[in-house]
Amino acid sequence: MANLLEVITTRDGSRTLYSRQYQQSFHSVHGALTEARHVFLEGSGTEELLKSQQEVRVLEVGFGAGLNWLITAAAARQHGTRLSYTALDKQIPSPELLSQLDYGSLIEAPALATTIEEWRKSFRCNVPCGTYNLPHEHDGTLQLSIGEATEARFPDRSYDSIYFDAFDPGANPELWVPEYFGKLHRALRDGGCLATYSVAGHVRRSLTSSGFSVVRRPGPPGKREVLAAWKPQAAGFRSDR
Repeated sequence: MANLLEVITTRDGSRTLYSRQYQQSFHSVHGALTEARHVFLEGSGTEELLKSQQEVRVLEVGFGAGLNWLITAAAARQHGTRLSYTALDKQIPSPELLSQLDYGSLIEAPALATTIEEWRKSFRCNVPCGTYNLPHEHDGTLQLSIGEATEARFPDRSYDSIYFDAFDPGANPELWVPEYFGKLHRALRDGGCLATYSVAGHVRRSLTSSGFSVVRRPGPPGKREVLAAWKPQAAGFRSDR
């Protein structure tokens, strides 16, 4: 995997990885950190939830090099909120590449970045398929599931928000369809939000047919719009948020 990935510097000075296999970058070349915060942490409503100091549960499809988790965990630490984070991906970049990204310095949370790097060093080559619970020094949990995202199973109404950050439909068509979005819809609590960078027409239609209420939001630099897909609250439902 390592020889198929290279580190690139994006326009806001943060780094990301570029996949030669998929010919796509993990985050926007216009600003990896800016995109992660705007599209996922803010766009899903997670940042506001973290301010409540009640436990927040996030599911991410497409963990990549962990930038979305790192900024979310750092925000949880700032607000003194427990974060339960579950993430899916086929593979995790090598510890050498993770180190080159220098995300610990970027978000001023080196211990969080070390969590991923040290865990990744425990595998000589690729990480075997399976579910891994990664302890870290701050109050929260990180569960990584390595394998095919379509095979993952989720309890109903388990997550407050979902970061949908998979490679685009051309690379992962099986993830951008009503069947998969329906699975995510069931996993999301009533009133929760799925955030994604894609605004393609078929993506909006797939989300809508799966039961989401889809809203187009202004995008980060380099992208006009992104999507926020909300799960409507059931009749008679009262949220404690």
